[in-house]
Amino acid sequence: MALSKSDAVDQSTRLLRGGRSGTLSTALKADGGWPYGSLVTFATDLDGSPLFLFSDLSDHSRNLAVDPRASLLIERASQHLKPQTGPRVTLLGRIEKSADDRHARRFIARHPQAAVYAGFGDFHFYRMDLARAHFVGGFARAVWFRGHELLIDAQTAKELADSETDILNHMNSDHSAAIQLYATILLGRQGQGWRMTAIDATGADLMLEGRIARLPFPQSAGTPELVRRQLVQLARQARDLASSDPASGKR
Repeated sequence: MALSKSDAVDQSTRLLRGGRSGTLSTALKADGGWPYGSLVTFATDLDGSPLFLFSDLSDHSRNLAVDPRASLLIERASQHLKPQTGPRVTLLGRIEKSADDRHARRFIARHPQAAVYAGFGDFHFYRMDLARAHFVGGFARAVWFRGHELLIDAQTAKELADSETDILNHMNSDHSAAIQLYATILLGRQGQGWRMTAIDATGADLMLEGRIARLPFPQSAGTPELVRRQLVQLARQARDLASSDPASGKR
């Protein structure tokens, strides 16, 4: 069955928003531009742009200082018996340093352990300006598309950025029971004490002891009010499921 571009963009968005690490490929400065792949961790900005924290001493930082062009492979294929059948997306773009405090906050929210060294003088945050993307969903199921098709528009991202901290504080302070239901009932995760660490137009990030769970919204939520409606709807859905199966709440 052919893969439509809209399906490719949707699946790529889930890989990007739900991912924590990938393979970054840069042109090796020290050896004539040979392609160099390395494991990196990433987060996403409100609009979906990948964010990184690199040391100036790393090879990929030195490479990017000469040529900012790079690709980031994010995959869930290795979990499959036949990896070639699994989903993966390769993002192409330019990666440059960022001094935006929001980028720092969102990266550390996804990778709290990074706070230990994020303030070191030789570490800097980076943002990837997406140019193109290539999604593969299995044999003969591949689609190229433009980078902007993977992103939320700037005005929507700004409106959510202005409200994100208030939304997170409100949810964690006043609706911790709902967050717990999101994690255990809707997402099937174990443990008590889940917290909400980030939101965007497509969903929310939940975290417990370094474990990440991605809560997708049923519909895109481009304003704080729409985010609130999505969270209320998901809380109601989780409570209904828990009441119909009391054992599910003991996960």
